Amino acid sequence: MDIIRPYTVVAHVDDSPEGRAAAEYACSLCLKLKVKYRLIFLYVVALYRRTSLSLINRQTDQMNADIREDAENSMVRCKQFLSRFESLVTYEWVSVKDEGNVGPIMVNFIADGLQSPVDVVVVGTSVNGGIKKIVGGDLSEYLLSNLLCPVMVVKNQYDISDDGK
Repeated sequence: MDIIRPYTVVAHVDDSPEGRAAAEYACSLCLKLKVKYRLIFLYVVALYRRTSLSLINRQTDQMNADIREDAENSMVRCKQFLSRFESLVTYEWVSVKDEGNVGPIMVNFIADGLQSPVDVVVVGTSVNGGIKKIVGGDLSEYLLSNLLCPVMVVKNQYDISDDGK
């Protein structure tokens, strides 16, 4: 029996225009594939790291509780947005919570958590750099530099109707 591995697409999704653009593009890509695919929407919750100082940890715990609550609300909105694609493509929803930045969390999850090869990662990006670039917030650049698979970077102005042009 010859079992063919599906073409695996991982799309970073969050409740931002960039995250929605990545989701929309990943769905469009999978619709065009002529092979069996596996589409995974990956939502990452990046928490602050705990330290050895209990006074600081109390504040960190409070901030992480706020992050978790915001993430729960954001995930609900993301899933509502993704529901428009349910009749078009099959997909999996995966959320990962860990301490640190989104980029390293994603790279570790893709390398170790999926336990299967990834053919392409789709991530959104905004056109503005500014302070985000200075503090290391550019996820697309991080993934391009650190993933061992192709990365498709999508501008947040992406519109599925542009595909026909």
